Amino acid sequence: MRFERVLLVNPFSSGEWRGIAPHIGQASLAQTLLSNGVDYQVLDMNLGYQPKHLLQHIKEYKPDLIGMSLISLEYKKFYGMLSEVKRLNPGLRIVVGGPHVTILKEKVLEDCPAIDYGVLYEGEGTLLELCEGNAPDKIKGLLFRDRNRIIFSGNRPVVWDLDKIPWPRYKGFELERYIREITIYSSRGCPHQCTFCPNRIISPYYRARTPNNVVDEIEYWYERGHRQFNFDDDNFNMVRERVFKICDEIERRGLKKLFLRCSNGIRADRTDHEMLTRMWEVGFRYLAFGVDGGNNRILGIVKKGETIETIERAIKIACDIGYGVKLLFVVGTPYETREDVEDKVRLSRKYPIQEVHFYNTIPYPGTEIYEWVKENKYFLRPPENYLNDISCLTREPVFETPELPKASRIELYKYLDGVRRQIHREALRRALNRGKWPGLVAGQVLANGLVERLFYQSALARRVMDNLRYRLATSR
Repeated sequence: MRFERVLLVNPFSSGEWRGIAPHIGQASLAQTLLSNGVDYQVLDMNLGYQPKHLLQHIKEYKPDLIGMSLISLEYKKFYGMLSEVKRLNPGLRIVVGGPHVTILKEKVLEDCPAIDYGVLYEGEGTLLELCEGNAPDKIKGLLFRDRNRIIFSGNRPVVWDLDKIPWPRYKGFELERYIREITIYSSRGCPHQCTFCPNRIISPYYRARTPNNVVDEIEYWYERGHRQFNFDDDNFNMVRERVFKICDEIERRGLKKLFLRCSNGIRADRTDHEMLTRMWEVGFRYLAFGVDGGNNRILGIVKKGETIETIERAIKIACDIGYGVKLLFVVGTPYETREDVEDKVRLSRKYPIQEVHFYNTIPYPGTEIYEWVKENKYFLRPPENYLNDISCLTREPVFETPELPKASRIELYKYLDGVRRQIHREALRRALNRGKWPGLVAGQVLANGLVERLFYQSALARRVMDNLRYRLATSR
């Protein structure tokens, strides 16, 4: 069966980051379809669209295939929405992909009979072959139904040359409704062994685009008036010389007044003063470090592969140069005590960082922590429940340990939220003392809960803050 009209749907979520940026994975799928002559439309339900709008869109566009990217949060709601779509459009085929499907595999199709196909891992090639009418059993990376059976065709070969995958141009996306920052994946995959992280399951092989290919994407958007870019890689600085080549290419092409971020966390052990200085010269202004542990004991337990001395050195260098620095921690991992958590707090307060996030540890199926919690019977809620309605941003614990029982965790998450807000207020005061009035307004988003919620709920507020952030960063 060949599919000629594809509706790509990003389902609505009550998550904090909804509607801020287009779904980068969906954008890559769309570009692959466009480059191969497959007609498609896009509906991002996080821009305020409801199920009734989806049904109306189906009625008007008349697609023969719906593609939806699923995360685990609120997956039951998505299942219900897809079931209603299939009930009203029985001839319409539905394919789903994303981390939820990659981790849970056949169970997704078992739990939601409305879904016809599931795509595991990276979906560009699999979706294209499905649209081209290839037999499902010949399409690697595909789950499909054969009568009463659910069959997996086998893993798809890894795409090692990422330059072969076209980067997104966002045709058909309502790009004007998001912040003006363009998200870039300059690499894919994470080879590290952190016990809590599902990314090593979803994409365990590190691969990188060539520097020219990366800067081609920046230049494309630069020529269209964009100056803000966020590298959302898991490992942007994995290969040191590649970072320098990207910086050299940005400079060679005369791309100036850029505001470049690495918000997803770079590796401290692959960072040095020369690298961060060079990145600063071409417009990098904001870095996140995935710290996760506040001392070497916890770093060893979660298999971070870094020492606290290395991490502190990287934080200090970044702060001394002038970067806005964000620290990322997971809280409540096995064997962690209250004193271990206080080490994270002390580290957060030791340097003039801009942001800190303390994430509730969620045991995702397939991770080492999941197996540990399951073996020790420490779950407070069954996985099929907490995967649906708990995220790493919430305070509700989903498991406990002898060191940190449920009541202690609830109190601890509340305490850490106060620490987070205090650190943001301190960053605001530093900006104000430097006479950076845009920093005053930008800092309010971080320090005030009401304004923070406005930022996430109002497209106009996001655009105003986005512009102020750019002015602040490029005035240094």
